[in-house]
Amino acid sequence: MQERTIRSIIEGQTPLTTQLGTTVRDAARQMKKNKVGAILVLDGLNLVGIFTERDALYRVLADGLDPKKTEISKVMTPNPTTVQPDRSFTNALEIMHVGRFRHLPVVEQGRPIGMISSLDALGPELEQFTYAMLVAEQQRDILL
Repeated sequence: MQERTIRSIIEGQTPLTTQLGTTVRDAARQMKKNKVGAILVLDGLNLVGIFTERDALYRVLADGLDPKKTEISKVMTPNPTTVQPDRSFTNALEIMHVGRFRHLPVVEQGRPIGMISSLDALGPELEQFTYAMLVAEQQRDILL
């Protein structure tokens, strides 16, 4: 079976983006409207951060910040890990697994062109990735 590239998964996708000065409330409303769990934060055309539902929970609500007044730049994850579109989807899954995050911005020539999420893993790569993780775990057990 030929493995999908990230480009094939994000084909036709327009990433949800916002600018640094956006409030958390406005970003959350965009996320709700688009039924997504993350929004890419730009400074002009350049990716500078990502804001996720976890950021909203842990960095805004749990800290008692006012979403109407708090700028997204204060609570986003700055300089997120990214992936190139011509990499394999399994590579994206590995990056997400190691980094322990559920959203991975896809960039090309420094510009965001899409986003991979853990939901994208509900395809053939999930089985392959799970198998590879089991093999790696067994190898560690043998070597220890």
